[in-house]
Amino acid sequence: MKRFLLYFISTVTFIALVFWGYQLPDLAREALMFEGRLEGLYILVVIFTFLFPTLIGILLRLPKFIKEVNEKRKWSIDWVKLCAMGIPTLYVSQIIILFSSLPHSVPLPFSGALMRNIESPLSTIAGIIFGYIVLDSLKEKNDS
Repeated sequence: MKRFLLYFISTVTFIALVFWGYQLPDLAREALMFEGRLEGLYILVVIFTFLFPTLIGILLRLPKFIKEVNEKRKWSIDWVKLCAMGIPTLYVSQIIILFSSLPHSVPLPFSGALMRNIESPLSTIAGIIFGYIVLDSLKEKNDS
């Protein structure tokens, strides 16, 4: 019963965080528009919108990561996994921030296709995967 309650409370908390996190940018936009300060803080709303999925991915991997940390292992980083899977998912999830912060003369690979599909859940899914991979790329160190 204790295990059930732990899973249940974790799930309800996670769902509440996700719900709140996806409501926050809209609430912030409304507040900024009401105050007439949209231009100054709008970039913070955009950054939060695209970094929040990464936080969700980290939270999804966190319980297993805590369990592994409590086993008192020596840790290293799986650079192959982090580079091969992490960099592309980070790029896809953060393309709008790169596109808006770099000069338009800087060519970004696949930016046209990704920007045309900006309303699709692709960047959200990529952000969740990136967050998960960040913690998953930490592995037990082999002393051999």
